[in-house]
Amino acid sequence: MKTGNVRLLSAFLFFLFLLLCAASLLTGSGSAADAHQLLSLLLGKDADPTALLIFREIRLPRLCAGILTGASLALAGAGMQSIFRNPLADPSITGVSAGAALGAVLAIALSFPPMLLEISAFSAGLIAAGTVFFAGKIDGKISAFSTLLAGIAVNALCGAIVGFFMYSVRDAGLRGFVFWTLGSLDRCDMTSVATASALALPSWILMFALARPLNVMLLGRQQAFHSGVDVKKIWVLTLAAAAAMTASSVAICGIIGFVGLVVPHIIRLACGPDNRALMPLSALAGACLVMASDILSRCVSPTDPIPIGAITSLLGAPFFIMILRGKRRGDFDD
Repeated sequence: MKTGNVRLLSAFLFFLFLLLCAASLLTGSGSAADAHQLLSLLLGKDADPTALLIFREIRLPRLCAGILTGASLALAGAGMQSIFRNPLADPSITGVSAGAALGAVLAIALSFPPMLLEISAFSAGLIAAGTVFFAGKIDGKISAFSTLLAGIAVNALCGAIVGFFMYSVRDAGLRGFVFWTLGSLDRCDMTSVATASALALPSWILMFALARPLNVMLLGRQQAFHSGVDVKKIWVLTLAAAAAMTASSVAICGIIGFVGLVVPHIIRLACGPDNRALMPLSALAGACLVMASDILSRCVSPTDPIPIGAITSLLGAPFFIMILRGKRRGDFDD
């Protein structure tokens, strides 16, 4: 672990996190909710009722959803990259993102109420992840290569079904489908955030608890087994935690791509592969990335924000190509 880099990066990300939180609360179309009103609210002074309503009902839920989603996706990505020993792994490998989007699209097509829509998205995401997990087994043993292929197949199947619904639906329902396929914080409220938190936070705790055995797993499955690590158990727990975190995020925000891929890789380059530092810093950086993308989307189009998934993909795709074509071999190459 690069101790000096960890301390410096931790301080930088912490102050960036606070800055982005303030910027997120101050960004939006409501002119009444300005910095003066926010300061009055934080100091316990009387604030304008309109400003209070904007902060409490619109911007605060959006901020909380962005933090939860970014941290969950980045933390899930860090776990997936450790378990696969590959910097190109991300939560979508498990099929959970495409599965959750499919569950949401089906709920929209069947006119489910919002709460059932989120439950449908979460359940479908976990079912897709379970399908990938069981399809990736060979003779009762978990295979990284087979799991990857199963994930590609499940993602393609879910994507095809979502595409069919998008093709056949009327224009009135198309916007709701776009929300789930491109990702947005527009529809988040404190109820949905609280529900997602109840599912994601235990998975955070589990993933943090797996940091040490995942460090051993970086040496390879054979070496980890001879070091006393229950390889199969660590695989199952890591995949389950990553799937739960991703599903809870997609259920409220839709698919926000590249966060789980790009963020852990950048943090690993800065502070090394030790998951005890990598995981919390990835979670903090992921939250910052989603908040920054949301702020940018609202600045570009205040009345109709650009989907966050489009922004993170624009940022992440070039970085993904850089990883593929980079001359330097990563820490996870075999």
